[in-house]
Amino acid sequence: MSEGDRKNWRELCSAALEARDPDELLAIVQELKKVLKCEEKVRRDFREAGRANKSPGEIRC
Repeated sequence: MSEGDRKNWRELCSAALEARDPDELLAIVQELKKVLKCEEKVRRDFREAGRANKSPGEIRC
């Protein structure tokens, strides 16, 4: 999945609910895990930047 095609966790959860093939479901769940880890990192970095009183800038996963 390319950067522009990246889905958010809500879209991935919906796709997981609709998946009928176990391999497709596994791929969706793995992508969901990546998206949630990235979101967690962005939030953590943002909080740490706020504590340090500096701009978080652009954060990429």
